[in-house]
Amino acid sequence: MRLISRGGAIMAGSLLALIAAQAEPVRYTPDKWHTRIYFSVSHMGLSNFGGRFLEHEIEFMFDEDDFRNSSVEVTVPVSSIDTFSPELNSKMGSENFFDVEQFPTMHFVSRKIVNIDESQLQMNGDLTIKGVSLPITFDVTYNDKVLHPFYDLNNVGFSATASLDSRAYGVNSLPDWMVASDVEIRIELEAFEGERVPYYSDD
Repeated sequence: MRLISRGGAIMAGSLLALIAAQAEPVRYTPDKWHTRIYFSVSHMGLSNFGGRFLEHEIEFMFDEDDFRNSSVEVTVPVSSIDTFSPELNSKMGSENFFDVEQFPTMHFVSRKIVNIDESQLQMNGDLTIKGVSLPITFDVTYNDKVLHPFYDLNNVGFSATASLDSRAYGVNSLPDWMVASDVEIRIELEAFEGERVPYYSDD
């Protein structure tokens, strides 16, 4: 039986270490100027009423070689809801809906990411609203990765959609014929590689 020489073992170990290092996910910092969280819901079957959340904190680790190694964690202050109506915004914070005083934030954490193809993936995780945590699946499109022409930093973009049952979270107290249970979520995300976003960072 042929034994591997000490030099060969060192080279093999170095190669494995290099491969492992390359496989490590990289931190990306979301660009809040170009990241949006939208929602829409059927109102009396007459229109798909929409809104957005203006504030969010997103922790994003990205492995472009294998999406499965990536991870996402999102915290959204519920008080940042924007329905384009100040009066309705206030109602959304009441006990009948989000109960902002008792439950000031929503929280999502990814648990498993499945590759579909080079640009499509599914992200499974847990979404917590009003103290209720339930599984949710996002269909995600990896739009592109570019080297930003002004800042010489890698810049990536994603679009994600999901559907949730608002009554399962105790958010919707109205009859289903008035406001449907199913809520559609759409997220548009841009992020820079590293710890900072050059548009507004003081670093």
